[in-house]
Amino acid sequence: MIPTVATMGISSELTTFKGNEDAQKFFYLYENVVTKNMPDSERAEKIVAYLSDAVFDFFFDRFTLDNFPTEEAKDYGLVKKEMQEKFSTQKTEPETMRDALTLRYDAGDASNFLLRADKVYNLAKVVENVKFELLRDSLKSDKMFF
Repeated sequence: MIPTVATMGISSELTTFKGNEDAQKFFYLYENVVTKNMPDSERAEKIVAYLSDAVFDFFFDRFTLDNFPTEEAKDYGLVKKEMQEKFSTQKTEPETMRDALTLRYDAGDASNFLLRADKVYNLAKVVENVKFELLRDSLKSDKMFF
């Protein structure tokens, strides 16, 4: 059985990881509050109950096979490392600016792209009128979007 927040009796307000909050803060809370004193094997087993939205989708795509956890899913260190690489907001200023300038629409879900674009532009501290120009440029690659 996959543990859920309800079956574990733990409040998830501060510990649900959706991908739009800081990965470092999530893992700090998860390790030092939610799973304090647990071995990494238990942390790996329970983490799925605290994932939602883009992070759950990433976990499911990366660490399951035929709806069952892979051996890699049992390696908490690997799961944490890959999630931090994918969702960390701890980037340098040049990295965030590069992300903002090179962002392109990839013909996927438009609403997810717009949310991701907003996050990238906010991290780069781009002003509103520049956000519009960057967003327009990022959409030019896909004529079907318009």
